[in-house]
Amino acid sequence: MSNSGQSFQPKTVSQRLLDCWDAHLEGRHALLPSVEDFLTFGSLTRLEKLQRVLARVRPHHANAIRLALREKRSEKWSKQQTTKPGNPPGVRNSILQPSIKDKNLPENWRSVLKLMWRRRETEDENMLSLDNRNPPSAKVILSMASTLRVFSIECEKNGVQTELTPKTLKIWLTARHKAKNKNVSIGTRLKELGIFAIWCEVDAEMIDLIFSQRRRYAKAGSKEWKRKDLWMRANSLCLEDVWKHAEELLLQADFASPGSATRARLTIDAACLALSVVCPLRIGDLHRFEIGTHLSRHSENWGLSIKTAKTGLLYDRPRLWPELTPFLDAVLLLDMPHDDIQAALDTKNGQPIFSRDMASGVAETWPTRCWIRHFGIGEHIVRSLWHTMMFESEDDDQWIALALCGQGNGRTAQDYILKGNTKRASRRARAKLVASRKAAWANKNNGEATWRV
Repeated sequence: MSNSGQSFQPKTVSQRLLDCWDAHLEGRHALLPSVEDFLTFGSLTRLEKLQRVLARVRPHHANAIRLALREKRSEKWSKQQTTKPGNPPGVRNSILQPSIKDKNLPENWRSVLKLMWRRRETEDENMLSLDNRNPPSAKVILSMASTLRVFSIECEKNGVQTELTPKTLKIWLTARHKAKNKNVSIGTRLKELGIFAIWCEVDAEMIDLIFSQRRRYAKAGSKEWKRKDLWMRANSLCLEDVWKHAEELLLQADFASPGSATRARLTIDAACLALSVVCPLRIGDLHRFEIGTHLSRHSENWGLSIKTAKTGLLYDRPRLWPELTPFLDAVLLLDMPHDDIQAALDTKNGQPIFSRDMASGVAETWPTRCWIRHFGIGEHIVRSLWHTMMFESEDDDQWIALALCGQGNGRTAQDYILKGNTKRASRRARAKLVASRKAAWANKNNGEATWRV
């Protein structure tokens, strides 16, 4: 029998998958899909096929699929790890451990490290303590523990007891030279050993020896070229280059498939670079920006307010530059099934701005790894770029870089101010000399060979 002259057209695989997806959403009474809707739709393979279909015909549905795919792939990876050769069923690979554990350190050293941690926690929680000593920061304690492990290894290699003595200090310093550590690095490690020696209450002569060696190496290190200085001599990067590259990444993200990992990576990388330029803080602060907690969205711009980890000072920028708004908005709307700014703010309140799973944050080193991917050097270089720009200014604009970088009136800030003033004085002196020589040559041509300096 004929069908009024119309031939039957079978549905394609994509059409059948789309019909199943529509039925799934209808059964869940969902107008716009959430991550949970995708997770309950099917297997990883099925979701990957659906992503390709939605990116082509319903991009507004595909926005939230990336997180579901991420979770599915994570589950698959976890199952694979439990069946690695050599592991009993259900047992994952062991995590790599340092070459010498803290438990191999002397008992009194471990006790002092634990005391430092307790005092640090008490200080961070603003609790009262009978110990009036100021504990090092958590980062310094971690670095100090690593230095002590290396110190212990060298003592063990040379068959001497692990303790702070002139003999063991000489052994450790010799090993650092053989390892070709830089003077500035050795000086930093000596400072950690000195602080630890004070907490261990070793004799005053040993403490004086450690800090005298520290001053010696710090002085030698100040005459060496820093890695960032060597990099800047070999590269002509400026802030305009960074901003232009961030804009290019954001444009590439717009052309990437909705809901894809590529789109998310490009968007977050672009925001990281742009935010680094506008708010050139240390990575200890940059990596922990949270929406609603530190970053707030106003009608036309974003604002930032955060207590810096190193100085404890408030970094308050109620109105960030409007050029930054498209970058932060793109991250805010990432993985959202709609373009409603307010709804996205409510959904992502308290979420780290660079989060890739809408929940957890990123490692402290992530901003630096982002910069290395795009420029071959860590994020901290942007602070140097700001100071370099202000150095070149004939006006006394060094305070602008200090304010943007969140630096107070400490030693580093004073050092930058001195360097800026020195460079400006040098340029002005040279300009005066050039003007004086021109005037002298002009007078000579008029029969008056007189120098006026």
